[in-house]
Amino acid sequence: MTQLSFDHAVILVPDLKNAVSQFSKLGFVVTLSGEHEHTCNALIIFNDQTYIELLALKKSWSRPLLRAVAKIGVIDHIARRKSDVSWRLMRWIGCSYGALDWCIRVDDMQTARACYQANDLPLLEDINYQRLRPDGKVARWLLGSAKDLDLPFLIKDQTPIDIRIPLGKNTEHPNGASGFKRIHVTVKDATNVANCLNAFFDSQTMEKDSMTSVSKLKAQIVCSDKTPAKLGKFSLELEYSGKATKLLDVQRTYGTQIWLTS
Repeated sequence: MTQLSFDHAVILVPDLKNAVSQFSKLGFVVTLSGEHEHTCNALIIFNDQTYIELLALKKSWSRPLLRAVAKIGVIDHIARRKSDVSWRLMRWIGCSYGALDWCIRVDDMQTARACYQANDLPLLEDINYQRLRPDGKVARWLLGSAKDLDLPFLIKDQTPIDIRIPLGKNTEHPNGASGFKRIHVTVKDATNVANCLNAFFDSQTMEKDSMTSVSKLKAQIVCSDKTPAKLGKFSLELEYSGKATKLLDVQRTYGTQIWLTS
């Protein structure tokens, strides 16, 4: 049985510098994380090494071209021909800004893949990725996924996790946010998603009002096929030190619903 836990939620933004400013005004400490080949990102990190990722295409002459090509379906057409995780990631380019995707951390990718296979899920080939941090350090990890956009993609660190997710004062958020409480994910078949996740560990599927909840992942995963988030793939509930429940300004979160709850 592989160990797994909730790792992060991805929010796609049009401009990283502006997104850092917007989330900082909401009371988060936002840490610039580095660059991939075509993207750059920043993290909102919590003490249990989970985080919200703000992801943007790099500023370049090709950025508007990539978005335009994606909007007319060319990127999606190319992605469908892929047999590896890029089948999933390439589609991000043409998605609407806001809540984009979510990720589960595993300690053994092969065991995780075997769990998916046991549920007769078609799998994508794993890909190694790396990110150059602003301080020159390089974080490396392996990404995996089933060929199902309802299910989370998987990550296994290949360098110490502290390199990918550094702790310290960057986890002390002025708004009092201390970590994920729940992530509400919009899916086509909530029961199927929960059953697939439960294949990783001994947990009971709980169904109520067409919603399925999966626990034991640091954050509670709530999958719904009938009460979707108003905008994007998911909405978030974050624990914080205050008493009154607050919905953060969706204009600053690019439409993503983020609640602060006691």
